[in-house]
Amino acid sequence: MTSETTSPRVSPVLATVLVVLLLAVVAAGLWLLMSRPSGGPDLPRIGAAPEFTLVSEQGKTVTHAELAGKVWIADFIFTRCGGSCPILSARMAALAERLAGVPGIRFVSFDVDPEYDTPEVLAAYGRKLGADPARWTFLHGQRPVIRSLIRDGFKLAIEDGVADSVEPILHSTRFVLVDAEGTIRGYYDAMNQAPVDQLEKDARALAAAQSK
Repeated sequence: MTSETTSPRVSPVLATVLVVLLLAVVAAGLWLLMSRPSGGPDLPRIGAAPEFTLVSEQGKTVTHAELAGKVWIADFIFTRCGGSCPILSARMAALAERLAGVPGIRFVSFDVDPEYDTPEVLAAYGRKLGADPARWTFLHGQRPVIRSLIRDGFKLAIEDGVADSVEPILHSTRFVLVDAEGTIRGYYDAMNQAPVDQLEKDARALAAAQSK
């Protein structure tokens, strides 16, 4: 007796379905590749950075439009803060120093204590940090404006603390990375060095892509 092995046959309908699925997968891959933003690291596009019109430590009106075409890093501080702010400002100063050779990057500190921190007070604070006014701006605005900017614009926390504590205002300790198109690309825990190091790498990559 001879045994015969019969090869399984794929029905025409099943073959058609498999071809269609394969083409769909290839098309999806091509779409993802083509829709990826040109240049820059593969960072999320979280949302648009908020618009603002505020006053700098130099007494000049500054708007979000003046940062167009620049990669910028934002933080939120106040000068009489005895808790997180000294750490945030020291890390921002270190970032500014390490990125001094990258012309496309700016630094923006939004002040959260406008009744105490006048532009003159902010200017003195900046001088103590060695901040270059051409690259690092400290912005002042009315309390409701600043709080709305942080909560509704940057989607970060801010609230009143205990009045006589080292932090009478409780605010986010994250740095925010914004690309040259005004899109938020990342939040970084500035109380830890590792996220700040990653922020530096991401900012360099965004600036390099913008300069091409």
